[in-house]
Amino acid sequence: MKLASPEEIRRGVTAHDPGKCYHGYTLYNSRHTEVANLIDLEGNVIHRWSYPQGYTWHYTELLPNGHLCAIVKEEMLLELDWEGDLFRKMDITAHHDFDRLDNGNTVVLCRRDNYYVIELTPDDRIVWEWHPSDHLEELRGLIDFRFPPSDLDWTFMNTVEVLPDSPLGRMDLRFRMGNVLFSTRNVNAIGVIDKETGAVAWAWGPGVLDRQHMPTMLDNGHILVYDNGTFRGYTRILELDPQAEEIVWEYKADPPESFFSPTRGSSQRLPNGNTFIAESDSGRLLEVTPEGEIVWEFWNPDRTEDGRRMPLYRSMRYPPDFVEQFILK
Repeated sequence: MKLASPEEIRRGVTAHDPGKCYHGYTLYNSRHTEVANLIDLEGNVIHRWSYPQGYTWHYTELLPNGHLCAIVKEEMLLELDWEGDLFRKMDITAHHDFDRLDNGNTVVLCRRDNYYVIELTPDDRIVWEWHPSDHLEELRGLIDFRFPPSDLDWTFMNTVEVLPDSPLGRMDLRFRMGNVLFSTRNVNAIGVIDKETGAVAWAWGPGVLDRQHMPTMLDNGHILVYDNGTFRGYTRILELDPQAEEIVWEYKADPPESFFSPTRGSSQRLPNGNTFIAESDSGRLLEVTPEGEIVWEFWNPDRTEDGRRMPLYRSMRYPPDFVEQFILK
């Protein structure tokens, strides 16, 4: 009889240092379900969304109005209100990521034959479209890369983020507010699209990154990157100064191989300076201090029919006042 490992047995919150954690609520969804859970730091489910249609949800995110957006991979983008009722259904081949803009438009990563990016208005009109297959030579002009022998598709994208206002963007127009940050996994690169011209304005990563996910710009203009390490054998979180192209902070485990998500994951810089991380393939969430101390840890309790822990794709921590305005209504 094979005994389960400690990692397989663990469920829910297994570490919590209230004096060092960022006090908020965590949203997660298991890859094999149509359910999203919002939990407190003790692991209690304080709200849940579900809208069964026979599909599984790839990724969910809360919008500023308390609605939940869910990607149904290559089928649709769902928007549910706080009560879980259908508010909007976008019949697009959504894939991996989206970003809701202040004007109500939604930038969505899609895939038909190849990946592409669109911007939708609230009434589902496409007002901007970008195809990476049209920009290969631009990318080659910025970075030196080779296609991995097993996968020749450089257009395999997993992130789109419209850049916020930042000190860097006001100084360097490549990173100005409104441009689009992307990640193309198969050539180990992240980059920025000039929204006005469609040109690739900046790119970086080959020789450093290894099948990365979720680059996101921080308030200081740096970029946080989830560097999966698929072929390296361990995952790390990097903070990059994109103008200098220098890594200014790194988190990896001790030993490094004890933190490893080869195919998906997310990282989020919290207001207290900690970093919230999804070790997605393992179904584990953790919060670490700038010094690398784990001050909160959660293991996904959801299981497959054969008893395996379900993986996650991404997870986000939300501020108390943001969530509680909807709970207390």
